[in-house]
Amino acid sequence: RWLQAIVDQIRQNWSRPDDVPNGMCPIRIQMERGGRVASVEVLPGCPYDELTRRSVEAAVLKAQPLPYAGFERVFQSELRLGFRAE
Repeated sequence: RWLQAIVDQIRQNWSRPDDVPNGMCPIRIQMERGGRVASVEVLPGCPYDELTRRSVEAAVLKAQPLPYAGFERVFQSELRLGFRAE
């Protein structure tokens, strides 16, 4: 549930460029307790062009603080997510 809450919040803050290809874009997010993002990185294997990759990174930063309250027991400081344009 925590990961889905994070993905949902990122999607709500994403300005989706036109013509985004299908496929999963792996990203790594490092964050601090409380949900502040320390860093975000699009990982190799992402099918998106440079503009779309930057838009995903920007969405993660804009979405902070990421969900934390209520998820303290499952918190991880480093996450690897598969971001999918939908």
